[in-house]
Amino acid sequence: MYNINTITDLHIELTDRCQASCPMCARNVNGGKEREFVGKNEITLEVFKQWFPSEFIKQLNHFYACGNYGDPIIARDCLEIYEYIRSLNNNCHLGIHTNGSARESKWWSDLAKVLGNNHTCTFGIDGFEHSHNLYRRGTNWQKIIDNASAFIKAGGHAEIDCLVFKHNQHEINQFRDKMLTLGFKKVNFKYTRRFYDMSEFPVEDKEGNVEYYLEPAIQESVIEFLPLKKISKDISIWEEKVSKSILKPKCIEKNEIFVDSKGNIFPCCWIGSDWIEQPIPEIMPIQKLRNLVVNDTKKKFEKIGIDNLNKIKIMELSWNNLNDTLQEIKPWTCVKNCYA
Repeated sequence: MYNINTITDLHIELTDRCQASCPMCARNVNGGKEREFVGKNEITLEVFKQWFPSEFIKQLNHFYACGNYGDPIIARDCLEIYEYIRSLNNNCHLGIHTNGSARESKWWSDLAKVLGNNHTCTFGIDGFEHSHNLYRRGTNWQKIIDNASAFIKAGGHAEIDCLVFKHNQHEINQFRDKMLTLGFKKVNFKYTRRFYDMSEFPVEDKEGNVEYYLEPAIQESVIEFLPLKKISKDISIWEEKVSKSILKPKCIEKNEIFVDSKGNIFPCCWIGSDWIEQPIPEIMPIQKLRNLVVNDTKKKFEKIGIDNLNKIKIMELSWNNLNDTLQEIKPWTCVKNCYA
């Protein structure tokens, strides 16, 4: 059974606002102009309490704020929302993923104290300052380090997710060693799958002018069937591979739901991202692929229906046959991320 009484993990997007302009993020066009469908939504403490009553908070084992388009620390009531959760559930693991380039040091010290003993704060830092700035555009590397240091000094458990590109691959060992000396508990290196079969990715300004290019550190054929190593125009090839796949949905394994900053309820953030995103011009292979996946998700989940916490109470939610439904309709996003 997969219903609200069994949900133990909540992933939430507190806001879709962010000060960063990361080139491969769907909130902007190649690091430049912000897209129209983001930057307008935020969950306040008052709304959060209305959406998630105490009985629901008390059943959680894990609460995680990240989201698809925004940074949780930008949300006005981010600290107060975590404080509310901790006041009701002392055993729940609290997680937060952030670029760390906002707020002042005292706020970060207060956050560490509010989170308590059972938490993880993951900072997105992509190497030393000169390397970091090429991808985390709009953030301040030194401010991030200062904020993280204040958080750690106050007892915070901090980790790093570092994206590896050609421009920073030479320094990752040195970077890891330095960050561990600053008190970070772990440095996770990740190789983005968003290059696909591309050898470079253009980074633009807000007028659409290319400023420079990002290059992958390692050329990998990522997931075998999706995307195909070469972007195929023959949709039947994609459909054949999807039809033969078997899903092992992580949302059901983890007893998790994802709620976006508008109150929409999804099995996971991948589906939530597709549902909100609007089509983009197909200039690069990655954009053609993105439109295919987004359109597939929208089409298939229109049949299931998406609930919203402004219209339904969380304790009324029920997806008793979700696994059977996903196996039947096989959304491409689900096959991409949760193949058996």
